[in-house]
Amino acid sequence: MSIHETPESEMCNTRMWPVLMAVWATFLLYGLIAAPVPAVNEPHYLCKSKHFWQPEWCDRDFFLVSPNAHTVFYATIGGLTWFVSLTQAALIGRILVTFVLAWGWTRCLSQFFFSPWAVLWSAWIFLCFSACGNFSGEWLVGGVEGKVPCYGFLLAALGDAFRRRFVLAGTWAGLAISFHPVVGIWGLFAFALSMVVERLINSRRRQRRRIKADPSSEEPLQGKNNSLSDLEQGGHSSVGSVLLPCVILFLLALPGLIPVFQLLTESVSQETRRAATYIQVYYRLAHHLDPMLFPRRSYLCYALLLIVWLSSCLWGGRTNAKRALDHIVFWSVMFALAGILVGWGPRPPIKMSFYDQRMNLLKFYPFRLADVLLPVAVAISLVSVLERTAFKANSSRTLGAFNSPPLWILILVFIAGLLRANATTETNRYSLEDRADWLDVCAWIDKNLPPDALVQTPTNGWAFKWFARRAEYVAYKDCPQDADGIVEWNRRLNFLQKWFEKNYADEFYSASELKSFRQKTGLTHLLTDRLGPLELEPIYRNGTFQVYDLTSLD
Repeated sequence: MSIHETPESEMCNTRMWPVLMAVWATFLLYGLIAAPVPAVNEPHYLCKSKHFWQPEWCDRDFFLVSPNAHTVFYATIGGLTWFVSLTQAALIGRILVTFVLAWGWTRCLSQFFFSPWAVLWSAWIFLCFSACGNFSGEWLVGGVEGKVPCYGFLLAALGDAFRRRFVLAGTWAGLAISFHPVVGIWGLFAFALSMVVERLINSRRRQRRRIKADPSSEEPLQGKNNSLSDLEQGGHSSVGSVLLPCVILFLLALPGLIPVFQLLTESVSQETRRAATYIQVYYRLAHHLDPMLFPRRSYLCYALLLIVWLSSCLWGGRTNAKRALDHIVFWSVMFALAGILVGWGPRPPIKMSFYDQRMNLLKFYPFRLADVLLPVAVAISLVSVLERTAFKANSSRTLGAFNSPPLWILILVFIAGLLRANATTETNRYSLEDRADWLDVCAWIDKNLPPDALVQTPTNGWAFKWFARRAEYVAYKDCPQDADGIVEWNRRLNFLQKWFEKNYADEFYSASELKSFRQKTGLTHLLTDRLGPLELEPIYRNGTFQVYDLTSLD
């Protein structure tokens, strides 16, 4: 039996469970090292979840009361915040979503290799790529948020689609879209396009074979009708076998699609919607959406990955499943290339031709699918080469044993990825001393400020609601996703900056100025680090931060 002719029975469940557990542990370990709790987006997702379940919690917070875009996550994984602390919810949530990811990873990749343990090796290589960086800021293994189970379900859907289990594939794809509509829909588009092109190519091939076998039967019209028949009635692509998976997919995707549809169709003026899109694409999320801001290093690294992947498409030993995956990766790369073309142009962006249309296309994250799938495909290709070369002489039993030099090299690659992830970890923007002071002042606020307090934090504040459990007037990290909310978020940030600059002309913030500031914002307290001096005594101070009670000015 060839190394790439292994039937599915060779990857039976009893053999894959240890692999699944190992992949799960690998992802958990990497996530804890690369993104300690709370990770960069965990305060964003889990604080929103806590408010979803307990609306009275921080009910004056501008971001928390904004419309929900990830309702399925808040209603499921986010429900942990009702029973346990935010830190415990993050840890339990990571265990759950990482298991979904590991399950999807194993379900999809197990059919690409001879050895079940190759699924784990591909995860090691992928995580090493992740530790080195990404293209548009998209990561897969780290904290708990909606896209992690989404990618798990998406991989599982691809795995079952490659096995022609379309009902199961539709089930997992629907769940993927529910947990993160943007990622799920891009994945669905890539799969649908790859299927259509594959069917057209196969139809043409069958037509040419028929003509070659019986040249006298060639009739242009008949050939055209046969092509359509192949698409509509051939094998697993008949209307009956496609309709049920599509219905299941649509029904399961609805809980995630409805909130997004409401955000996209909300009743706002054209000027507000246009301003919100600009703020989102070219300011708040520019590091994800504007290709001209992506680092040159990212372009170089992903160009190298692209070359390796394209070369792997010419290597021998590719299975039908690997070809199907390569077709999907191809379309994800096409989406990203289209995004680069759409976003490339003179700056400021308003100088670009069709500027409005371009930014409206960019706001749908055309880069994120390729950001993940391209390194996944390269990892699969590299491990496949190892199976056909370094491990070719070994049996299936010894492939899983840690007794061969190539396997030790893979282990060292994974360890190097962990070390790189640890070296580049950014838990917050503070030094160790400032971090201790930040946690201290947040703990003091949690114990001493009234629950309905409204606080403005420093510009570089980090996870304030997570630690202090109090509402914020505005925070750069916590931007709403509705058009009105985005514009108001930007207005508040601009107001603060201009107010602080204007009233510091005399290098002093007077009591009357602070009183006017409170009246305009509704703030009850001000948390500062470098701001001042103020004509107001702090109610608490440590080595870095001060807390001021603005209600005392009333």
